[in-house]
Amino acid sequence: VTFLDNHDTGSTQAHWPFPSDQILQGYAYILTHPGTPTVFWDHLFDWGEENSRKIRELVAVRKRADLHSRSEVKVAEARGDLYAAYVDGRVAMKIGQGEWAPPSAGGWKVASFGDGFAVWTKET
Repeated sequence: VTFLDNHDTGSTQAHWPFPSDQILQGYAYILTHPGTPTVFWDHLFDWGEENSRKIRELVAVRKRADLHSRSEVKVAEARGDLYAAYVDGRVAMKIGQGEWAPPSAGGWKVASFGDGFAVWTKET
């Protein structure tokens, strides 16, 4: 299971919380990549409507694209200010402040975006 925080790390315990200003970047990663992602209750229900809406968008992308624990990742670019990848040829994503987008001629459409992340889907 992949997760950002749980009741032992974050929440009221706050032992090793995921950086709060990068929560949506973290969800953009775990919800578009192979694994079995888990959304932390607090992030979905207690961190405000905007966070909840963005997390729900990312969950919907994962479901529509049928991403799973054996999905194939092709890293498009990785550097200090950017990580970008294609997943199963149906999802493209980037995290970080660097500029990147999949080719506009490829039929990619923005599915979710926010501070430091963007996710695109491609109709198959």
